[in-house]
Amino acid sequence: MDQRASSLASPLAATRLEIRHQRGLSLVRRIWGPRTVGLGLGAVAVGAALLQVGAPAWLWPLVILNGLLWPHIAFWWASRSANPFEAEHRNLLIDSVSGGFWVVAMSFNLLPSVLILTMLSMDNIAVGGVRLFLRGLVAHLAGVMLAFIALDVRHQPTASLATIAACIPFLVVYPILIGVVTYRLSLKLSQQKQELKLAHERDPLSGLFSRAHWQQRLEEEFARASRHGRPSSLLLLDADHFKTINDTYGHACGDEAIRHLGHLIQVQVRHSDIAGRVGGEEFAVILPETDASHAMRLAERVRDALASSPLPFNAEQYLTVSIGIAELSSSIESSPQWLEQADQALYAAKRAGRNVVRLAA
Repeated sequence: MDQRASSLASPLAATRLEIRHQRGLSLVRRIWGPRTVGLGLGAVAVGAALLQVGAPAWLWPLVILNGLLWPHIAFWWASRSANPFEAEHRNLLIDSVSGGFWVVAMSFNLLPSVLILTMLSMDNIAVGGVRLFLRGLVAHLAGVMLAFIALDVRHQPTASLATIAACIPFLVVYPILIGVVTYRLSLKLSQQKQELKLAHERDPLSGLFSRAHWQQRLEEEFARASRHGRPSSLLLLDADHFKTINDTYGHACGDEAIRHLGHLIQVQVRHSDIAGRVGGEEFAVILPETDASHAMRLAERVRDALASSPLPFNAEQYLTVSIGIAELSSSIESSPQWLEQADQALYAAKRAGRNVVRLAA
């Protein structure tokens, strides 16, 4: 028993790891562009500040490495990692270390120092929340300590006009870029939320409402019609001898038959009607503002359309349905009771020989 459970759990765990890996790669790709632009523009600001304070020449290759090459190295490194999430967090902490180093290298030049540390901290919060932000602060301090060891530390906080001008592109472009990335991400999340909502509401096979969503709509219609004393009717449809189709043609053709049935129901009912798949081959339709006589006519129309439409996989095979109808009346006290009356009418239709419509007594 334990061995069987372990064999089932292993593929599931592998699938979860693969999903996490793909999400990590998505994060790596999403950060690549902003990091390239941000560090490139940041290198301009740092370079101007280094010129202002007369920094040693050996720092310039580091500026080029950090500003122009590191974004692509970071992307390559993280995208080939077994855990891209952790790799990207590591890269962000490396960014933070370099930020602290450049603050000291620029002799604490106030404008570019505040700008660089703020943007790096903003990146950390956006990706890893408060925890990564705090780790980033520690990384800043590590960069500062490294610079104190490697450099002759001076204090020159006032920015020249050239340094201020060099900071403006970074100050303007990078926040706009982050805003664009955030907006696109919010659109993607909104789209995914809508897709999840549709997946919850719709039965993927028939295209009609799912059982859970249809039952929610049933309760809403019961409350509305009862409160306002409006007519409303309920149809329950069951495919006749559906097991024979699965046994004869296979379950793939059975799925085709469900799609065929769902499509014809959707075509025949009105836009205001609420059709759903509530079981394997059982369907239900809520008919607002509809009394029993009108519901009977609509049900007969649905039954005739199905009985005269051959199945997609066999032009000589037809699918019939038995239909039960229950009109909402003052004696019905709940939506389950309403559904039970329609179910009784459906069984009466089956007892009458199937492919017929019956109205609840």
